[in-house]
Amino acid sequence: MQQIERDEALAELRSLLDDHPAFANLSPEQLDSLSQRCTIKFCWQGTYLVEKNEENPDKFYMVIRGEFSAIDTDKKPPQLLNYMDIGSIFGIRSLLNNAPRSATVEAMRDSVVAVFTRETLEWLLSQDHGIEDYFRTIERRYDDAAVSHFPGKQPDEVVIVAAKRHFLAFISKLTGPVLILIIPVVILIIGEVVGLSIFNMATSGILLLLTLPFVIVSALMLLYYYVDWRNDDFIVTTKRVVHIERILFYGEERREAPLTQIQSVTVQSHNWLDLFFDVDDIHIKTAAVGTVSVDNLPSAQYLSRIILQQQQRAKDRVAFSDTRALRDMLKQRLEKSILDEKQKEGADPKFVKRRVIPPVRVPKLNLDYFVPRIRVISSNNQEITWRKHYFILFSNLLLPFPTLLISIALLVLGIFGMWPFSSSVSWLWITILVVGVLLSFFWYLWEYDDWRRDVYKVTPTKIIDVQSSPFRLKGENVREGSFDSIQSITYNIPNFFYKVLNLGDVIIKTASQQGDFTFTKVFNPSSVQEEVFRRWDTFQQKKREKTRDDTNKQVVEIVGEYHEISNPPAANEIHPF
Repeated sequence: MQQIERDEALAELRSLLDDHPAFANLSPEQLDSLSQRCTIKFCWQGTYLVEKNEENPDKFYMVIRGEFSAIDTDKKPPQLLNYMDIGSIFGIRSLLNNAPRSATVEAMRDSVVAVFTRETLEWLLSQDHGIEDYFRTIERRYDDAAVSHFPGKQPDEVVIVAAKRHFLAFISKLTGPVLILIIPVVILIIGEVVGLSIFNMATSGILLLLTLPFVIVSALMLLYYYVDWRNDDFIVTTKRVVHIERILFYGEERREAPLTQIQSVTVQSHNWLDLFFDVDDIHIKTAAVGTVSVDNLPSAQYLSRIILQQQQRAKDRVAFSDTRALRDMLKQRLEKSILDEKQKEGADPKFVKRRVIPPVRVPKLNLDYFVPRIRVISSNNQEITWRKHYFILFSNLLLPFPTLLISIALLVLGIFGMWPFSSSVSWLWITILVVGVLLSFFWYLWEYDDWRRDVYKVTPTKIIDVQSSPFRLKGENVREGSFDSIQSITYNIPNFFYKVLNLGDVIIKTASQQGDFTFTKVFNPSSVQEEVFRRWDTFQQKKREKTRDDTNKQVVEIVGEYHEISNPPAANEIHPF
């Protein structure tokens, strides 16, 4: 832990109090008194400063150095609610509402906090009644950040900022509706030129008939452009940047870039209007997904700073996580004693079992085969399998299934001599109808099996694309790709009809020679993209941790051996046999 003296911590706290908006109305003497009322607490990385559901809390905190995370431990997996960095105040809600703690707060790195008591809070509120309103505003901001959601949000990330396109982007689309509204005016001018009376036209309803269609079309276009302007999202989280482009009555596309892969952020202005209204285009260049570009964003310079700031914090969290892992390994190694080590025993002898002829088993009819499932999770939750949308199955069975029903109906009607048959048909016709039923059933199975065997799978380490033929009679193509090679995961809903059905493609770009993977025509592509991204992110994290641990292990062993040589056991600790 970085050493800090109490006087130094108080000086930093005093500076933070000066700059904090909550205490803007307090005099320097009051701020001095506030800083002297606190105690300074040092928190090792991983320390739980606050426990959720803690009863009768009597303290609140201000971060002087370091960073903390608020976690909802009741959810599985635990959900990250917020990060609190230097200058943040937390723990106020429980004191104001006399309620148990609503979250667990953990130190993300070695940190220093100022600890204030309930008495100090009461003293503060007596000095300035507006402070309570500000504290409640802070808590509402924490709540808003915690509940802010978007499709595919992970439990370990928090939305920092969510932006829509500037109003100028909507204004720029109004050329068409305005031109359509001008047409009736032009018609009236032409009528005046040729000598028609506007008053007579209005009284006869002709004016209304001429102008109403143009007004309706213009209003519909205006509504369309407004909804299309409002439904796009640009989101910056603590892990990535997400751009969701939705085109009304057409489709949806999503692109995202992990913060650790961002190389540069460029803000571009086009004219004086952009400068006057503070609206710019932003271009985010990444190491994998190319450039993510969004036009007409308000306060793009601010968004650019937020992205780069969050990128640096994400890298810092990775570095501090490595430090914590190294500390844990060192602690375990230094606590290990050579006297506690047991001699390794030899391997158990192998016994060769007597060979037994396996019994002959009669295959069982698996009725589950006929249940069309588009998402299957393995029993150990390690593998998820997706099939194409039910609409694709419906398209494949559009002819075979009715044919099967008709052939079965004709067979039943023929056996019982019902319409359209006047009496029971001969065995020849029965045979023909039975053959028809069997052929139509085989046709149904052929198309159904063709849909069923085309699957997309994801495991903890790879993705699998299986393109097969009915009953594998024409072969099967299985492509596998490791999460190592994945560069980006996006999805695309190409048109309005697919949007209604929630049907689309998930595109997984890779750096391997096999090329990209496309999960075509799957149901709810946003959830598929979310699951693949979650597993890819987990894989990358475990891979990095393994590389880190392998490197640290060598260093830890050297330090451990040096510690044992420098601190050998005392003579009275070694007892002869």
